[in-house]
Amino acid sequence: MLMPCTPARNAAPRRSKPRRGVASVLAMLYMVIFSVMALGFYAATTTASQVAANERTTAAAQLAAESGFQFLRYHLSALEIPATTKSDGLLEQVYQQLAERLEPTANLGGNVIGFDGSTITLPQTGYVKIDPAGTQKFRITLSMAGDLLVAKVVGRGGNVSLGRAVEIRFQKATNASAIFNYGVAAGGPVVMNGNVRIQGFGDATKGSVLSATVSGVPLTTTGNSSISGDLSYTNNVAPSFGGSITIAGYPKTSLYFNDHVHAGIEAPEFPTIDTSTYLPYCTTTWSPSMGTSGVTLTNCIIPANANPPFSAVTVKGILYVMTPNKITFSGNTTIQGCIVVQNNPIGLSNTLDFSGNVAASGIDTLPASFQFPEGERELTGAFLLAPSFSVTYGGNFGTIGGSMIADKFTFSGNAGGTVRGSVIALKDTPLTLSGNSVITIAAAGTTEYPPGVKFGSHYTTIPGSYLEVPAQ
Repeated sequence: MLMPCTPARNAAPRRSKPRRGVASVLAMLYMVIFSVMALGFYAATTTASQVAANERTTAAAQLAAESGFQFLRYHLSALEIPATTKSDGLLEQVYQQLAERLEPTANLGGNVIGFDGSTITLPQTGYVKIDPAGTQKFRITLSMAGDLLVAKVVGRGGNVSLGRAVEIRFQKATNASAIFNYGVAAGGPVVMNGNVRIQGFGDATKGSVLSATVSGVPLTTTGNSSISGDLSYTNNVAPSFGGSITIAGYPKTSLYFNDHVHAGIEAPEFPTIDTSTYLPYCTTTWSPSMGTSGVTLTNCIIPANANPPFSAVTVKGILYVMTPNKITFSGNTTIQGCIVVQNNPIGLSNTLDFSGNVAASGIDTLPASFQFPEGERELTGAFLLAPSFSVTYGGNFGTIGGSMIADKFTFSGNAGGTVRGSVIALKDTPLTLSGNSVITIAAAGTTEYPPGVKFGSHYTTIPGSYLEVPAQ
């Protein structure tokens, strides 16, 4: 009998094959995962690139704003704003000088500076390019806050929608002038006729002379003349050295003579005079009834057109002269204080004539009293402030405790004395020394100008005023 066949016990079981659908799903899943990862990497890379570009543009804009600030600071520091400029005219003066300085240059690229009466825009339209392509650029606006100048500088780094801006405030600062470094400084020619000397006291270089005449002969000498310091002049016209002349101790025949003669130098700024600080201390007004001989004038005003012929008078404190006027001082005159003239003087022939001897002492030697308060006694450094006046000295004036400033000076006869300051003639007319005149300069060079002596100004940054603002 046949038995049914049975599989061997050790035989391997039959395996089924995987289905094709499952494999396809797995492949698609991997593709999706890799695609998502690729998109993620792309998005991250693109975002990082954009962020980096924005940061680069912002940094470039910041640098452009800083460059604009430095550009503005340089040009504002070079301004020469006249001392007579009033507050309401400051912005216009800044505009005029910036336009004169910048419009002819390549910085504006043919553009101009805008001004509407209250705001200066630099440039009027567009920007100042820092690079040839104009990728970096800046724009400046200026306005006033009192006497302060407020500047806003906007920098761009290529993307107009991105920018940085800073605001800085500037204040006025007095320009330095070398005028007081000269013993005698004349706006016109210097004429020395006779046995005349300009000399330094204790230091020969203090007896230096400046002539700032535009086209005249800067120095003309005859007789026996000497200048103990150097001679400087602003034009290129040769001096006329006649007679016996020594400069800095050297005769004109010396090989070293020309080493102390300087042609074509840059003229220092001559001062503007403002005597408003002196007037409040003047408490009396001279009248003919007070007399002209042997009188004492204490903090006194001389009215316009008074033309008093004073003789042997004593001046204590401030003698304030209104204009026009012609005043003479004969005999022995004593001045313990100073003589100043009104602001904006009028008249074409104002004169102060000292025909006798003058004994002078500084205003700080006045006694402390209700007549001479501390504020008045602190008005030191000037003996004479007389713009629009011609001043003549015919006698000895002893030691004068401050600078003498007028339009014109003439020293004749035996005129002479010591000046603790400088002698400054403002106009382009001759400053003349004749006869046996001797001027001794006991002080020269100062950074603390006498009260009432003003120079032009520029603008300088106010520390701590730097502020970042929206770039709009």
